[in-house]
Formats: sequence, C-alpha cells, structure tokens
Amino acid sequence: MKFDHLKDLPKAESLLAMEILWQSLSQRPSEDLIPPWHQQVLSSRLDRLKSGQETSLPWSEAKERLSALTRQSPSH
Repeated sequence: MKFDHLKDLPKAESLLAMEILWQSLSQRPSEDLIPPWHQQVLSSRLDRLKSGQETSLPWSEAKERLSALTRQSPSH
C-alpha cells in the first residue's frame, strides 16, 4: 500500500483522515496494539512511580520542557 499522497492533503482532510483512523483503531480494543516489551517498560515505570523512586511532572510543565528541547535541537 502506498500512502505518499496523504502528505499532500489539505490540513482539514489530513485531520479527518487521522480521526477516521483513530476511530477505526479504538473500535477494536481486543487487538493488542502495545508490544509486550513496551508494556514491560510502562509497567516498570509505573511501579517506580508508585514506590516513590520516580516523580512526575504536570503535563503543562512536561510539554514546556519538551518544547524547549525541540527549540534547542538543530533542524535536520
């Protein structure tokens, strides 16, 4: 399957395509979309958070930190 033409869609059509794909994926919850290794990493991180070995940030602060990192990175 080729999807090269999708990158040329107008923004509104791109968003609609994303919404359709998301709805399709979310209507099939029985399919395991998370690979086992990824679930293990998430479980380990959650355990560390619950035990107090890790801390979390409010989403607004995390988003700002990520934005700052992207602004510092040289563009490719």
